[in-house]
Amino acid sequence: MKSSHKTIKARRDKILELLKTENTLPVKEVSRELAVSEITVRRDLIALEKMGLVQRAHGKAQIVQEIGTEDYNEEIEVLKNTIAKKAAEFVKDGNTLFINTGSTALSSLKNLEDKRVTIVTNNVKVANLDHNPNSTVILSGGEIRFPKEALVGDIAIDSFSKMSSDISIIGCSGLSIENGITTPVLHEAKINSLIIERTNGLVIVVADYRKIGFSSNFTSGTIKDINYLITDTFASPEVIREIEKQGVQVIQVEV
Repeated sequence: MKSSHKTIKARRDKILELLKTENTLPVKEVSRELAVSEITVRRDLIALEKMGLVQRAHGKAQIVQEIGTEDYNEEIEVLKNTIAKKAAEFVKDGNTLFINTGSTALSSLKNLEDKRVTIVTNNVKVANLDHNPNSTVILSGGEIRFPKEALVGDIAIDSFSKMSSDISIIGCSGLSIENGITTPVLHEAKINSLIIERTNGLVIVVADYRKIGFSSNFTSGTIKDINYLITDTFASPEVIREIEKQGVQVIQVEV
């Protein structure tokens, strides 16, 4: 009989608790502690490694030290890039595209291939990427906030107020039914809200499993503002079902 998501999550949470206590444990010992087969433990560890939570080596596993959502983690970067690649598929040649300062939204630009687009953004890091020579990149202007290199303030708001897009790709720090699309930075929330408002076509939110069901401080938009949510298969099925009930089309990529 196939285990439910709650059963699997509870077992994987126990594995993480064991590893936090011991740091490194052999698969055999984890199997004995949880009274499940070594095959089951290995399957769980593979998933946890893809989630960026553990590292596996030579029949053992160790915990990955807790990191912030924007800190570098190789497995998380793989997740985010897979999500970004799927989002880029929705961008058509000739589109005007809004993106915000989210790292996954930024990564989507690396997957546009040979599409000729006009990119409008408040993300200074876009200027450092390689682009189709026939594409146009427009930075909104405004005050630069570090370390994200985000352009904010009245100038940025005025720029977006005078433009519209065919499609937008938006990253976030949290996405929940209660609070919608959220970010920890008030100034960025204002820009994100304007990006949504000034989009004539699809609004696509890109968020890995860590953001789904969680909320940050400031709301950029509601769930109903979203046309597509692109996330991964590790996101909570319960939250995903609630989001879909709001009319959002959810795509879960597998790594």
